[in-house]
Amino acid sequence: LVVKYCTGDGLDGTVAEPFLRYASALFPHHNFYADSCIESTGTFMVMYLESMVEARRRGDIDAFYRIETSSACDVAEKAGLTESNTTAYGPNHVRVGRLCDRDNWTSPAQLRVEQKLNNINKFELRLAWNELRGGMHGSRRKDGDRTLEGRVKNLFVAFGYDPNMIPMEYKPGNAHNEF
Repeated sequence: LVVKYCTGDGLDGTVAEPFLRYASALFPHHNFYADSCIESTGTFMVMYLESMVEARRRGDIDAFYRIETSSACDVAEKAGLTESNTTAYGPNHVRVGRLCDRDNWTSPAQLRVEQKLNNINKFELRLAWNELRGGMHGSRRKDGDRTLEGRVKNLFVAFGYDPNMIPMEYKPGNAHNEF
């Protein structure tokens, strides 16, 4: 989000107006206009994902999956498309069944999804945890404030990632990972 919606000076840039309107419409109780760009985009991401975690807790969402370790068949299975009793449209069950049949190992639907599309970052940005703290990159929060950093770390744990492994130190220009 930072790469796409922070205009002008990257991490220290200003937030694009369309993003501010969208974020404010989804979460009107937060003033995104008062945040720096990294805080605005980070807070939006956190609030959205926290809403998804809460929906899972309530039972509105059955499960999450990691896109980097999932195939289209894995996603179809989680969506209930591989079972005739959970498919809303019968012909889809037959088609998905053919594509995801474990004996059909040549089906591209069984391959893990590779990050080739929607790669907006293009390896331009890599953040370290401390860059989510107050006082960094135009932050208007108190120096050292760890609110956003803590919320993102909690989400890493909620989604089954190890917050001690990623992200690494920010390296402009030649970076090769993003969170």
